[in-house]
Amino acid sequence: YKRQIPDNVSSDTTLYVYFAGHGAPDAEKGSPYLVPFDGDIRFLRNTGYPLKSFYDDINKLKIRRSYVFLDSCFSGVASRAAEMLIKGARPVLVHTKQVPVDPRKMVALSASSSGQMSHAFPKTEHGLFTYYLLRALGGEADSDDDRWLSIKEVYEYVRRHVSREAKKMGQEQTPEIMPSTKTLKDVAIGKVLW
Repeated sequence: YKRQIPDNVSSDTTLYVYFAGHGAPDAEKGSPYLVPFDGDIRFLRNTGYPLKSFYDDINKLKIRRSYVFLDSCFSGVASRAAEMLIKGARPVLVHTKQVPVDPRKMVALSASSSGQMSHAFPKTEHGLFTYYLLRALGGEADSDDDRWLSIKEVYEYVRRHVSREAKKMGQEQTPEIMPSTKTLKDVAIGKVLW
């Protein structure tokens, strides 16, 4: 990533980043980490990717804007709440520190709020967040029927549907957006093709 992406972007680039996988909190500080496929939660500081560093690396790119979509929670639970990343461990829902983003350059949507798990949606073979994100980006979030998707339309659609479906499953999951919708300048992120 650190060589390939910077070599292939320009000042006109809009970068979309999607990550579906594990996240975990640093046990001492509560800082969130992304856990790549070859990461080991027991050695999180050596094998994980601190979320702050992830955002900082994207912000350093000389691009117009970036959109980050994270289908991950930072509870240490694997397989979307099916089992723990460390065998035999008990789930502890840690409230991780929120990592701010530069609102002029980045918008980040995450699958769940701090202290919540990101749940699977078994009948779709996706995570709950990913399933509704794909539907939103496919055009269903176009609430004003102007044939353009705005970031706020996408977020509101995903938040509403994920929260509702999680409640039906007896769970709680509320996607978050940063910066908040109160301070976020709404922008079009795509055209509805159908």
